[in-house]
Amino acid sequence: MYLYILGFVATLILNSFMSMGGVGGAFILVPIFYWLGVPLPQAAAVGLMLGILNTGVASLNFTKDKLVNFKVAIPLIISIFVFSPLGVYTSNVVDKNILLVIFAAFLLVAGTMMLFYHPNKGGAEKEVKTRPLASILIGSFVGFLSGMLGVGGGAFLGPFLVWIGMDGKNVAGTSAFVVMFSSLVGFLGHIGLQYSHLNYWFMLVTGVASVMAGFIGSWLTRFKLTSKQVKQVIGVFQYLIAIKIIFDLAKVWLK
Repeated sequence: MYLYILGFVATLILNSFMSMGGVGGAFILVPIFYWLGVPLPQAAAVGLMLGILNTGVASLNFTKDKLVNFKVAIPLIISIFVFSPLGVYTSNVVDKNILLVIFAAFLLVAGTMMLFYHPNKGGAEKEVKTRPLASILIGSFVGFLSGMLGVGGGAFLGPFLVWIGMDGKNVAGTSAFVVMFSSLVGFLGHIGLQYSHLNYWFMLVTGVASVMAGFIGSWLTRFKLTSKQVKQVIGVFQYLIAIKIIFDLAKVWLK
């Protein structure tokens, strides 16, 4: 019973925070589920499913307030669908530790950008409309890393969306919409291998918590936080992810 109670509480709290920044929570929920006794492949599948639900609910609310930029999101999603399988393949032939070091370094730079970089106000909308090639390139990068690392990829999107001129709330809304689809790609890949071994009651309990978290987090972003505060939330998340990766790598290398 403790598995379901702790799984519900952890999902509700953490995914509420994650949806504030349009970020899926698989990267932090998967190790927690594993610690609670869920086998790692199944934990990864559940984590990605929760990312779909969480960002899906958040995306609906963000769309109502016109905080999703579809002109930017659609090229990103198409690129992610194309390059995610390549990332899955690469994960089987490349040393993940090397890639994780690069990933952590990128997140530290990205978090710094989210916290301290302020684009010029003028012409922001023009910048967003005139960078489809950049959207495709970034989507390819996100899709590749998502497939390789088994994460939704929201942590990669924030700096790019800020760079093209979006404010914090639009970053959260557009990121949530894209992460919903990138999580779906990863989930379909995992479910094909794990469907007969999954704990469906655990998926149901945590799924309910994830839907609730999507409503809570997106409500806070839409009505209680300023755009600057949303960017700060995303930046802090990126630092936390990087620190967690570095900590995990240190444990491996010190063995």
